[in-house]
This record gives sequence, structure tokens and C-alpha cells, in this order.
Amino acid sequence: MIIALILGVILVAFVVMYSLSMSRQTQLKIDLENIYQKNFNELVDNVNNSEIKLSKVLVSDYNSYAKKMLNEISKNTSMASNNLSSLPVSINGIDDTIKFINQVSGYTQSLANKMEKGESLTNDDINTLTELKYAFDDLKNNINKLSKDIYNGNIYNESNKLDGDYNNFTVKLQNVKTTDVDYPTMIYDGPFSESTINKEIKNISKSVVSKEIVLEKLQNIFKNIASTNFEFLGETNGKFKTYDYELITNDNNSIYVQVTQNGAELLTMSCADKNSEQNYSVDDAKQIAKNFTKLAGIDSMECVWSDVVSGDAYINLAPIKDGIILYPDLIKVKVDLYSGNVIGYEASAYFTNHTTRQLDKAQISKQVAESKVPNIYNKEQTRLVLAPLDYNREVLCYETTCTKDGDTYYVYVNAISGIVENILKTVETDNGNLLL
Repeated sequence: MIIALILGVILVAFVVMYSLSMSRQTQLKIDLENIYQKNFNELVDNVNNSEIKLSKVLVSDYNSYAKKMLNEISKNTSMASNNLSSLPVSINGIDDTIKFINQVSGYTQSLANKMEKGESLTNDDINTLTELKYAFDDLKNNINKLSKDIYNGNIYNESNKLDGDYNNFTVKLQNVKTTDVDYPTMIYDGPFSESTINKEIKNISKSVVSKEIVLEKLQNIFKNIASTNFEFLGETNGKFKTYDYELITNDNNSIYVQVTQNGAELLTMSCADKNSEQNYSVDDAKQIAKNFTKLAGIDSMECVWSDVVSGDAYINLAPIKDGIILYPDLIKVKVDLYSGNVIGYEASAYFTNHTTRQLDKAQISKQVAESKVPNIYNKEQTRLVLAPLDYNREVLCYETTCTKDGDTYYVYVNAISGIVENILKTVETDNGNLLL
């Protein structure tokens, strides 16, 4: 009996130790998978950003803005190389891709260094950058296709399955570089910013209001919802301190809203929609968005951007002063084109940035600003805007909308100095158009 008891204790101890060991192994696998997924997602972002910034270099005036973009491309590609090295890739499995990314990082940095010395990009430099742009188009498309596969799979498990000399994950990465693209050979003379500033909220009262006042304001905005259908959910203590509510509509849909504790301003709202056939036009949606914003207490807003995705209109509103669009003060509104209801609203930028401003006077003409855009691009519209730029700057710019090879670009030329400050490219996605 004593022997049996001792053996039982040993067996129990063995089972416990085995369970702990298996539990630890499972947790380690989860931790590794999380690290792999993080690095792969960052790799996708860095490749996408590099391709977009190469596009911007080729549409810029090839001076100060091009230098800035080249520095950022070098940084993005360097980080992409680091991301690749942190993934479970078999030795020598993707040498060509890693070499190419490292060469791009070094080459773009060398061009930025050359421009720092006052030199300009040569025709050969532009031709090489154009080749790089086409190569990165291919790289981006293939890695984005792979990302969908990775999202539904498991990098850790794939890395433990061998297919010849390489694991399955490496084999998938090998397909990223296609054989029908001639990757350019680059010679460069050396080895391989964004500033984020926490902005102070400018346009909101400092006095804290009661939930009763907030509820009264919500009932004025959402007059078609019975007062018994407003439920207080709690408070959020973020950049904006808010009271959060759920509103139940007559057809039992939920609307979630946040109202600032300071000044009782409607900050955000969101709800689901049915995505049925359209009964309203985009012009209708623009007016609906303006009317809703006015009801929320903000007047004199104009539509400066719109897009339609799956039966919903996305409307960006901004104030216009002296003919100048104030982009820092955007309000975003989402309208269901089936019901005509506002189903999304976001005013954080407006309450962060809106203030009384003394705007500068343009020192260069619209024609001079348009001359900064190369003639190979079709220039469609130019207007004065106040553009939010890096280092917390708000700069008076001419915004020129132009197209090339089916792509749309927005070029921002400083209306005082005449330098190109920024270039945005419209990127079509499954979820609508983005400006990057």
C-alpha cells in the first residue's frame, strides 16, 4: 500500500508537471505567433508606405519635399528589412527580396544625402526611381495578397512544416517576388519623420456640465427618439472626457454617442445600417450631413471631400474662411443612402483645432503654384487651403488636384514660399478611397 501510495503521488506529480509544461509550451507558441503577426503586419505597412512615397517623389518638384520623402522611404525600407529578419524564414530562402529592400534603403538615403548638399536629382536618378516604383507596385500587390492568407493562417505552424529545403512560410514569402519584374540594380555611396505632438484641445468649454444637460441636448438632436430610449452607459476618460449613451430607435437599432463633459458637445456617434438599395444621392447626403452638424451646434461647414462605399456616403466637412478651406477643423459624417439617416459622426479634429485664426495672405499666384506640378500631370483644380502638416504646423497652401496614369494626386504648395509641402495620393481599397 505504501508503494502504491508513493507511485500514485509520483504519477500525480508527473501529470501536474506535464500539464504545466504543455501549458507553458502553448503560451510560448501564442507569444511567438503574436510577435510574428506583429512583424508581418508592420512589414506590410512599411512596403505599402514605401510604394506610396515613391509615387510622391515622382510627382514632386524634386527638391525639399522629394528629399523628405526619400529619407522616409529609406526609413520604411530599413524597418521592412528588420521586420523580415524577425520572421521565421529559412536560411537563404528570400535573399533576393531582402537584398532588394536593403538596396532601396541605401539608394534612397544616398539620394537624400546628395540633395542635402544642394544637388538635384538627375534624369538617371528619376529613371531609376521610376523603375523602383514599378518594382514596389509588384512587391506591394503580392505581399498584400499574402497578408490575406497569413491572416487566415498561422505563421508559427507554417514555419514548422518543411517543404524541401525551406519551411512553408518561407515558400509563401518566396512568391512575393515575381519573375516578370526587372528589379533595378543600384549603386549608392554609403550604408543603409514624423513628429507627433500632442495637441492641446482649443475649442471646448472648460466648465463641466451635468448628465441632465447632456441628455437634454441629445433629445434636441435626436427628436424622433423617445426620451425613455436614452440609456446612460458610463464615462470615458480619454483625450476628451465624455458621457456615453445608447439610443434605441423606433425600429430597435442602437445608436452609440459620446458627448463631452466639458461644454456638452457631440463628439462621436455610430450605428449599424442595412446597406439596401440607394434612395438618396451624394448631393442629398452632403446636405443631410450639413443639417445634422448644424443641429449638433456647428454651423457654416462645407463639404470638401466625399466618397461612397456599399451604399453609405462619407462626407468630410470643414469651415471656409475668406475662401480658404480650414482642413485642420474637419468633421466626418457617414450617411446611409437607403434611409437618409446619419449613422456616423466624428468631430474630434474640429474641437481639437478650431479657433479664431489670423490667416496669411498668399504671396505667390495660383499659376506659380501650378507650375510646381510637372506638366506630365493633368491639373484639374487649384484652391487655397490651410493644411495641417508635420511638426504641428498649419500652413496656407495651394491644393492642386491632378491625375496621371489613372491615379489622383493632391499637391500642396506653400502659398508664401512656393515650396511643395506635401503630396497625397488617392488609394482605392475595398473600403473606399484613402488619401495617403
